[in-house]
Amino acid sequence: MNRKPLIIVGAGGHGRETALAFLEDHPARDFPGFLDDHATGPTPEGWPVIGRVDAWPRQRDARFIVAVNGTRARRSLVEAMRRHGEPAWATLVHPDVSIHESCRIGSGSMILGGSRLTVSIALGEHVIVNRGVQVGHDTRIGSFCSLNPGAIVAGRVTIGDGVEVGSGASIRQGVTVGDGATIGMGAVVVKDVAANATVVGNPARTLREETPW
Repeated sequence: MNRKPLIIVGAGGHGRETALAFLEDHPARDFPGFLDDHATGPTPEGWPVIGRVDAWPRQRDARFIVAVNGTRARRSLVEAMRRHGEPAWATLVHPDVSIHESCRIGSGSMILGGSRLTVSIALGEHVIVNRGVQVGHDTRIGSFCSLNPGAIVAGRVTIGDGVEVGSGASIRQGVTVGDGATIGMGAVVVKDVAANATVVGNPARTLREETPW
């Protein structure tokens, strides 16, 4: 087990849930607190905000994970931190996760409790797999994606960079989802999704186009 302390970037709701997941398997001394540009003092749970994001170089003995669910905001924070060097990124896998050794997880990514990843799955960097997500065989998920609670991704799915999959959404086997796409809560995706498209409904249909990723 890596015993370097973990600092979480982002003290909002998802950041606090990430802290809870980490502390279920680590002692409190391994979590100094959060970095956040918009919060000060302790969180409602009593966890400290120890500084702004650009103060991370003062904590070079720590590992970092960006726990902001928005894909574009998370990418912006990572890029801002990299302007001051390359942080030691953590990879967080909750103990209540089923994942085969053939899966690959990129740096800065997290898989939260109750999720199941089967075989030969690859996750890029800074990916959030939230609680209770199911991912099937031979799926490829790009960097800076967010899979929200209860999402189901069947086998041989290809998901580009910066994709958000809403809570309870389902993606059919063999589908490709383009960079920067958003899949709405509860959507059922049965065909390919274009880059930067937002799709909703059952079967999923295009609602609008987003700014290019």
